[in-house]
Amino acid sequence: MTKERPMTVDEAAEYLSVNPWQIRHYIHIGQLKAHKMGNGSNKKGNKRRWRIFKEDIIAFLDRGSNIKDNK
Repeated sequence: MTKERPMTVDEAAEYLSVNPWQIRHYIHIGQLKAHKMGNGSNKKGNKRRWRIFKEDIIAFLDRGSNIKDNK
């Protein structure tokens, strides 16, 4: 399995064709796994940012699927 660069909230929103606030909501309520990355601040005073791996988005989508996997 190859690890890809994690997506930002905006990139994940574009990938799923939803608004970034919806991604943040899914993260906040625990439906979408995400990771805080960064050291806490930068020159602009920004805080750590959420990053989402594509495999976590796929798992999120699979949990919402109505198709049963008959393995």
